[in-house]
Amino acid sequence: MRDPEDATTLCRFCPKLCRHACPVADAEQSERATPWGKMTAMKMVEENKLPMDRETMGLAYKCLNCRASEKACELGNPVSQTLDTFRVRAFRAGLTPDGVEEHCDRFRRHNNPYDKDLLKILERKFPNQTKSRPPGGLFGGLRTAYFPGCTEIVKSPSTIAKTLSLLEGVSLYAEPIQCCGYPLFAAGDWEGFVELAEVNSHSLRDYDRILTGAPACLYTMETLYRSAGHGVGTQFQHVVEYLAAALGSAAPLRGRKKGGPGRLKVAYHDPCYLGRYRKIYQEPRALIRQKNGEPPIEFLRHGEDSACCGAGGLLPVSFPETAAKVTESRVEEFKRTGADLLVTSCPTCVQRFRKFGVAAQSLVDFLTDTEPGNDLSK
Repeated sequence: MRDPEDATTLCRFCPKLCRHACPVADAEQSERATPWGKMTAMKMVEENKLPMDRETMGLAYKCLNCRASEKACELGNPVSQTLDTFRVRAFRAGLTPDGVEEHCDRFRRHNNPYDKDLLKILERKFPNQTKSRPPGGLFGGLRTAYFPGCTEIVKSPSTIAKTLSLLEGVSLYAEPIQCCGYPLFAAGDWEGFVELAEVNSHSLRDYDRILTGAPACLYTMETLYRSAGHGVGTQFQHVVEYLAAALGSAAPLRGRKKGGPGRLKVAYHDPCYLGRYRKIYQEPRALIRQKNGEPPIEFLRHGEDSACCGAGGLLPVSFPETAAKVTESRVEEFKRTGADLLVTSCPTCVQRFRKFGVAAQSLVDFLTDTEPGNDLSK
């Protein structure tokens, strides 16, 4: 990553060539919200030409961490990563947007953003998987566990059960902390994030491989923990990557939908942390085709050019109205596809779209349901 000073300088002298790619700039229709505007403001703070106050530092939070502008930039300037460093400065100075500090306070009570005891939820819903807390089932010769993440535990525990049914031999990650800590990182609470990463890293070392259905969790544990000085030798893999490798086997074909191929029109949404961060684009599409008999309908913006669902970067907490506009834009794009069902590979995206009235489903639910689209509970 470039030094923040170099990164902000590059943006400052650019004629805003990536502004079209930023969902926040599109939602706010403001020069200040463009990548150029945000990075230039941070540069001016460094030069003492703008005050380091709540309004100015709040610009660092007007980012979804989607990396769309970085993809559009000929120099690949890391806008979101640079703004993350300024979030840390804002948090330390007590200059975060309204709601961010309260969000972190709520997180600390149970080490997750839902303020719930997630392990107790797992113990209640999956007693056989959590009773002995095994150090990962042997899967391909590796001690492997499935890390569901906090959103899946609270919002869609049925998806956890379906995932485990596909990953025969994999145990449930039943450790005391069930959140990767990304919300703390996105808030700029670097010290709190490092502390949680240290605790989690000790538990993760008990496993050779961790599978997860949450792309942001994957990136956090694999990459951000290393940045925090607590990287582990554990292999991390998204469930989609495993299922794609098993394409043609019984696992992803269970519960083939009734009524013959092509009956349900499905559109696929690329999650930012699985797409631009991990370059996983074709695998989920291949799985949908394997199940549905035809490839998914594409959004106008898809693959590397996919638009964010609006849930990333803690934007729904720091600037909820802007986040809502980003989601509404993607929802309108979904409607124009003419699809019946939106399928994606991120539990946070699923819940975000459902909140805005879209029939959305995780890829695992789609692959395992005999009638895809039935499990659309809010």
